[in-house]
Amino acid sequence: MKLSDLMQKELVLLDLSSEKKEDAVKELISPIIKKGLALSEETLSKAILDREARGSTAIGNGVAIPHAETSSIKEKIIVFGRSKKGINFDAVDNNPVHLFFMIISPSREICPHLKTLARISRLLKNKAFRDDLMSAKSSEDIIKLIAIEENPPAERRKYPRYAVDEAVELRLQKDSEKHLVVYYGYTKDISLGGICITLPKHEDTNDSRIKEDIKLQIRIPVLDVKKYLELDGQIVWILQRKKDYNIGIQFISNDKEAETALSRFIDEVKTSS
Repeated sequence: MKLSDLMQKELVLLDLSSEKKEDAVKELISPIIKKGLALSEETLSKAILDREARGSTAIGNGVAIPHAETSSIKEKIIVFGRSKKGINFDAVDNNPVHLFFMIISPSREICPHLKTLARISRLLKNKAFRDDLMSAKSSEDIIKLIAIEENPPAERRKYPRYAVDEAVELRLQKDSEKHLVVYYGYTKDISLGGICITLPKHEDTNDSRIKEDIKLQIRIPVLDVKKYLELDGQIVWILQRKKDYNIGIQFISNDKEAETALSRFIDEVKTSS
């Protein structure tokens, strides 16, 4: 079962107020009790803090994965917490913790429990993913981000992606009219199968035309390909953040010339990175 399938929006805390480890643990446990998934805050708190006494679960890079197994619950519970100012959690790198994934598993679930820990740890090694978690606006966005990261589009699995920062245009056909609607942003990464683009949030982009499954043209200024590298694509996911949108686009129906130009562009990106 995927992490995103285990998560509930009521168990996502976007603004932890605690400053100390013990208080943070209680704050993370509070929605479990409120939702009626466990009866005793004291039992869960003791289980988590007993595990912390054997070694901090703050693994560095502003991340902690407090966890425990207890007979007081029947199904695995995951609580996400975020602290903008950071909490002292005795991290291995001595830095405050901003992102928490608390895992509470039923007793005797050793193997699945360890697999969940490993999966979260692996996902959180990605700095871009951690940054996105820090800037997400809602509980739903947190869960969506996790789902995208652990179950990326097929093209993302098939083709390696490369970080690239270039100006970009998105061109959409306006409904019932002949002229195009143009949005301006910049690229985050690119592959032979697709591209991730960030669009600054302003009045023009707060628009119902920017939505999943919409087909569009991507134009990247590249001097050796006439004036632009022009590619057709389709939006496969959108993540709204505080100041911008991250948009995942899969390339579709491009001719051989465009595919060759894209391949050459990616080769240049690889060389310069």
